[in-house]
Amino acid sequence: MGGIFSSPSPPPPPPPPPAPDPVPTESEAEVAEKAARERRRRAQSETIATSWRGVESGGASSAPAPKRLLGE
Repeated sequence: MGGIFSSPSPPPPPPPPPAPDPVPTESEAEVAEKAARERRRRAQSETIATSWRGVESGGASSAPAPKRLLGE
């Protein structure tokens, strides 16, 4: 039914929402510091602690400690 009259034009679309605030990015110095901190933490946990009696139990392994002295 094409009619003589045209249909009314649709209303204009609403304006877009405002852009979110930009997320602050980390500087290269902060990234390097975090990487160094993680590297130190990992290195310290992988160090084997020893004493005059031998390897100290770090609690990291689930194996029972071997006997070190006669009668233990």
